Amino acid sequence: MGVTHASGFRAAAALARPTALAAVVVVYAATLHAVYTGLISGPFAYAGYTVVPQPWQDQVLATLVAVVVALLLPARITRASDIVLWMLFGVCVAPAILMPGYTGYLTSIEAMRFALLLATAFAAAAVAVGWGGDRVGSEDLQQAPAVDGGGTALDTVRIGSRVVDRNALAWVLCAVYSAATYGVMAVTTGFSLHFVALDDVYDVRAAYADDLSAGGPLGYLLSGQAYVVNVYVLIRAFARRTWPLVVLALLGQFVIYTTTGFKTVLFSIPAMVAIAVVLRRRRPRSGAPLLLGPVLLMLVSAGVDLLQGSITWTSLFSRRFIVTPGLLTSVYADYFSDHPVALWAKSFTRLWVTSPYDVTPTKTIGQYMLPGSQVNANANLFADGYANLGTVGLFVIAAVLAVWLRCLDRWSRGVPASVVGVLVVMSAVTLSNTSILTAMLSHGLLVGTVLVAVMPRRGWRWFDRDAGEGPPA
Repeated sequence: MGVTHASGFRAAAALARPTALAAVVVVYAATLHAVYTGLISGPFAYAGYTVVPQPWQDQVLATLVAVVVALLLPARITRASDIVLWMLFGVCVAPAILMPGYTGYLTSIEAMRFALLLATAFAAAAVAVGWGGDRVGSEDLQQAPAVDGGGTALDTVRIGSRVVDRNALAWVLCAVYSAATYGVMAVTTGFSLHFVALDDVYDVRAAYADDLSAGGPLGYLLSGQAYVVNVYVLIRAFARRTWPLVVLALLGQFVIYTTTGFKTVLFSIPAMVAIAVVLRRRRPRSGAPLLLGPVLLMLVSAGVDLLQGSITWTSLFSRRFIVTPGLLTSVYADYFSDHPVALWAKSFTRLWVTSPYDVTPTKTIGQYMLPGSQVNANANLFADGYANLGTVGLFVIAAVLAVWLRCLDRWSRGVPASVVGVLVVMSAVTLSNTSILTAMLSHGLLVGTVLVAVMPRRGWRWFDRDAGEGPPA
């Protein structure tokens, strides 16, 4: 009898996780649909945020596709790639699967076909990241001997014939990068220490764009500084209780925000704190909280706007970070299914490929949505792949994503997943509205990956209760 009860309990437990996750996806889909159709499409219809009735059968099928993809994602957060995959699903892939059926740019059949292709490509990337790789968590490595297979201490790295302390190397890289960023900023844009209200950021942003119009390296340096280097200084200093460096990192973020008007810099700190708190636990965490985050963001923004009689917060958070990636994916699918693909001829293949367009795909879509405009309709990494290589491009981008995530897991082995997640999450979020190459070079993804590879493995006790203490910061 006891065996029967135990078997029944195990069967119920096995069903609990997929059932709960399916429920979260259904809530996500319903919230996204309600926010888009009820709050966003009306005020922003002039900008292409259109809506059409969608048969309930199509809504159910699209939601089922999203549920299947969610079930193929890692069940537990043990590696850095798990965090990135769940984050991309919540702010990029799920909207792109769910929204094409009611934005009006694709027919019902076209919308479902594209959703299935995108879901297959992303699911293949997720499976490829986990296939054949060990899932050693930071707590397992911290319990291992203090020497790795090559005979090198965990907190040292071999560069040629020399063994270098990881902690010192990370600080040197941060110092050099910071000196370059703020030095270039000083001679191009100057510094501003006056707080900028959210309603006034567009004037500041326009002035910053004018300062960069002549070109220069600041556009490549700034996001890496704001999303990676300052973040590393902050979390390392916090973990080691070095409070003057905490203040320095926050001041660095403040200077970048007041000089550029980039709201994402202002909101990056609370976002990263939230991720660290959600993932701070001895046992591996489920990925569901990372999917519930966008749901709460949409609901809270909508609630505040309904109380204030405005659309400000929904536009700032829901429209920008969640709705727009889904909408533009369907626009890209619509346009480039009937027009020549761009073949990255305005990017890295421009030396040997002639573009069929006079402008980049982002401006092509901007003109398609708003004729006569010069809008850059930046879409996510998969929309970029489709624009440049059609259906094949979806799978090419999925392969590139899988390779990068496998490298990130390998090079971050021994660092708590929550630390790596906080360090790369803001750069990874940019994949929801830009190509993976642009995110690497201009939004700090490459800088973050390099820093993860060299950063110390110990001394992160606040972020991981099993992490050991390393040398002082």
